[in-house]
Amino acid sequence: MNDQNYRVLSSETRLNEEYIEVAKEDFRTACVSVLKRHDAFLRLMFCTDERAYTGCFRIYAVFSDSRINRFIVINSAVKDNLAYPSITPDIPAAHWYEREIKDMFGLVPEGHPSPQRLVFHESFPEGSFPLRKDWSISEDDLKQWSEGMVVKEPYKFMRVEGEGIFEIPVGPVHAGIIEPGHFRFSAIGETIFYLDSRFFYTHKGIEKQFEKLSFGTGVYLSERVSGTSSFSHSSAYCMAFERMCGIELPDRAAAIRTLVTEMERLYNHIGDIGNMCAGSGLTLGYAKGALIKERLMQLNERVTGSRYLRGVNTLGGVESDILQKSDDIRSTLAHVVKDYRDFMDLILHSLSHIERMETTGYVAKDIAAALGITGLAARASGIDDDMRKCHPHLLYETLGFESNVLTKGDDYARMLARAADADRSILMINELLDMHFSKDLIAGSYSVPSMQYALGYSESPRGSLFYWVKSDHEGSVFRVKLRSPSYCNWSAMPFAVNGDIVPDFPLTNKSFNLSYSGCDM
Repeated sequence: MNDQNYRVLSSETRLNEEYIEVAKEDFRTACVSVLKRHDAFLRLMFCTDERAYTGCFRIYAVFSDSRINRFIVINSAVKDNLAYPSITPDIPAAHWYEREIKDMFGLVPEGHPSPQRLVFHESFPEGSFPLRKDWSISEDDLKQWSEGMVVKEPYKFMRVEGEGIFEIPVGPVHAGIIEPGHFRFSAIGETIFYLDSRFFYTHKGIEKQFEKLSFGTGVYLSERVSGTSSFSHSSAYCMAFERMCGIELPDRAAAIRTLVTEMERLYNHIGDIGNMCAGSGLTLGYAKGALIKERLMQLNERVTGSRYLRGVNTLGGVESDILQKSDDIRSTLAHVVKDYRDFMDLILHSLSHIERMETTGYVAKDIAAALGITGLAARASGIDDDMRKCHPHLLYETLGFESNVLTKGDDYARMLARAADADRSILMINELLDMHFSKDLIAGSYSVPSMQYALGYSESPRGSLFYWVKSDHEGSVFRVKLRSPSYCNWSAMPFAVNGDIVPDFPLTNKSFNLSYSGCDM
């Protein structure tokens, strides 16, 4: 691939991943060119510490072209001067990624409009970069952290000044059993003029922890990144490893992964629609949604041993033959479908519920595209973003999957997008149960190649999620990068609530159903 605006130093293609190396000074130009020429999405951006092998850090920007099922990965070496040209001014979706790289590796995105800390709060020790290979916790670090716990440096929220404007702080500790997130509303009366937010209060060091584990043990860690998307996470992680090793998944294992992914989507979507009823005051709808979700989670436990669908995935396949329990799945699904239809009939004939959602939480298509919003939130705003269609994997191409795209971009559209997704999940589950597959659950023997890497991905209930894995010279874990959909979609909230009233925030928040732990990696 050549371009007049930048010089390609090297390129290679691995499956549907095209890696293009450019000089650091050409990084921004190359990224902008790929984005425009391929009408692509920025899917993730990350860094690796390769100083032990090549004497440099390396930054990667992963773009996807859904028209040809291709990932284009622009990468550049960064050494000596640890600065590189920021792509955020041209690609706003990069704004968190670049700040995260600065926190974790110490690389500076020159030209970033808001380069303050993201993952680590202000009391975190200066000059401490946890994802560098030579980083460790010293006694001085512990002492500094201890002192920081006593005297905290406050975060500087953006202040809006003007006659009649006042601030409403919400969080970081909430009344519900959820992780912390801090919201500052600048309001005029009840109308929200501006929302500023702060996350990453419980950073767990998951990516660093992956480096201490074997690839096999990493499956269990991936399942625990985000509880309600446990299976989607482990599927994407396993897929990245399998692609790296050239493992071909047996068709029965692929069918089981497809089936369980849709089971995970179904219980989440029905529960989330019920939670939206709680946000609008439709208590009966909330109760019905919770009851149906509970029945599906009990089914999960019966067929997999886990309400959250853990323990099914393994490298190269699956641990148990879920298809042998098809009778239980069919009978439970038949009862659930009836209750679900009654549930949706109740909701769609509740005028007060519909009126609360229509025009509330509006996100325009151009804003959603610029911020890299993913999943049903993107589809509700007119963007055809669904990994099952954009980058077909498992058995989705065999099933002839088609996504459902809406245009209104409000809370109501996000509810309808969930309902359409749930309907398709029901159809696909039944279709998979009618199909016949070979008996193999796990691929044959394989070896882990040295210094190889690959992407894995899945369409979770919240949207696309990605894993990128790389092995070292011994075939052990060198780097695991993961990106959850919530990491992308939280950025939409300030735009969604602008101009709404403060009591609308819980409803809009539930319409996105974002995860705090999906950011605190």
